[in-house]
Amino acid sequence: MARVTVEDALKEARNRFALVILAGQRTRQILKGSQILVENRDNKPVVTALREVAAAKVRYSHPELLDRVEEQARQIGDEMGFIGDEDDSE
Repeated sequence: MARVTVEDALKEARNRFALVILAGQRTRQILKGSQILVENRDNKPVVTALREVAAAKVRYSHPELLDRVEEQARQIGDEMGFIGDEDDSE
């Protein structure tokens, strides 16, 4: 894999939110000295973490927690709305 893209890693993660959480946690582990699980070509830790996710070398230890996080994100979006939701027709 010449370059890691979000799309490559998304094939292994459930969604973008889950990918951010997983890659962030793995990046912190790498920064603390954890063994790298893929070929490292002097990449930054976040790129290495994304490569590991894309290669299915790392997974969630408690995937059931993602359901709760996704539900909370939906509730926040429903309660707050999004920019552009208002009707601008005059």
